[in-house]
Amino acid sequence: MRNRAFLLIVAALAACGGPAKNVTEQGQQEATAAPKEHILVPPELGRIPPGKPMTKDNMPLFDTVTYCVDATRKTDTFVKGPQYEQCVEDQAHLRIVIGEAIDKGQFKAADVIRCAKLSPTAYQGEWYCMNRQAF
Repeated sequence: MRNRAFLLIVAALAACGGPAKNVTEQGQQEATAAPKEHILVPPELGRIPPGKPMTKDNMPLFDTVTYCVDATRKTDTFVKGPQYEQCVEDQAHLRIVIGEAIDKGQFKAADVIRCAKLSPTAYQGEWYCMNRQAF
């Protein structure tokens, strides 16, 4: 099961590298003119056993389905459309990147938890908070 999930993530990441699809000038203007509403989806904080460090397996988790449905509600013409799919792929990629950074010891557990609680945009906001830059 784990290998299957890994293969799906690798396939999703490979698909992310191409040019944007179906982007029009009007859509670009709308995207830059009105800021997106931020939907707060509370993280599920991992349970870290006493004396154990935070890892990708016990890091805070976000409900990316709920976040992406809410975030793309006004831009997709139907529920779980192309914008939703892109959102879920981006969030999955960021979860992997954040998990790897945690495993390498780049972030302290307290900072990861603080940023997860403050994030209005799930993993993207958490990454921005931890690095003080856009991903």
